[in-house]
Amino acid sequence: MNIALATTALLLARYAAAEGTPAAPALACQQYPRGSPAPELVGAWLAHSRDASVLACTPPTQGGASGAEPVYSGESAITEAAGVCRYATHLLARTGAGTTARLQRPDTTEAVAMAAVGTAACPQSHDPAMPKRYTMTYDVTPATFESLMAFWSTVVGSTTEFDRALACCGAGGASSTAGGAVANAQRIRLRGTILAGHMQSAAVTRIVRMAAHGLNRRYALFIDDPESRPNGATIYVIYVTRFFRGAWHISGISSAAP
Repeated sequence: MNIALATTALLLARYAAAEGTPAAPALACQQYPRGSPAPELVGAWLAHSRDASVLACTPPTQGGASGAEPVYSGESAITEAAGVCRYATHLLARTGAGTTARLQRPDTTEAVAMAAVGTAACPQSHDPAMPKRYTMTYDVTPATFESLMAFWSTVVGSTTEFDRALACCGAGGASSTAGGAVANAQRIRLRGTILAGHMQSAAVTRIVRMAAHGLNRRYALFIDDPESRPNGATIYVIYVTRFFRGAWHISGISSAAP
């Protein structure tokens, strides 16, 4: 996993505006597609790279002061295959100053934003007028992404499915209870949120592949917490595991700041 890119994503998410949160200033982002008017720094990068666009996001500054340095990322064009839309994105770093300033890639690892759309058209990557549709993924295949999203959609549909996912089938079909691995307070709170029907609209913002042993597969799902106060102050981190081609089950639940 690209730790630098993941860290930057977390920092950007922390600054993202949450509706109804007066204390969270908006993150100002501007997308510059290839061929469109753009700052010289961005235009120079697009002229010699394979990126289809550059996204420049300026973090809010304390006291509303101006002059914050944007965080740049390069993005590929959106493609679709088997009902999954995706585009690659990578961090860009500004080096030099004045006339020698330029953008460059600090490493070659990329994250991939994905959206399961079925037969529908791919949504735009950055449309302020539309809800966020893409999930940022790190070392996740499209097939695994679809499988995880389908699993989570089922889990948040009812507390019965949630309970089943906590005590699912382990290796060889042996029954195992995840209660000991799950923080009880977080489990109870998440179950209550599912019971109230609030988790069905909560966005899965990131999926990260975690280290695992043998044929086990383990992923962390970062999911908006619709009941956090103030709004957007915390997110759920759901750890999902399966053995080889077995059923997914929840192996851990935690809460964290975005």
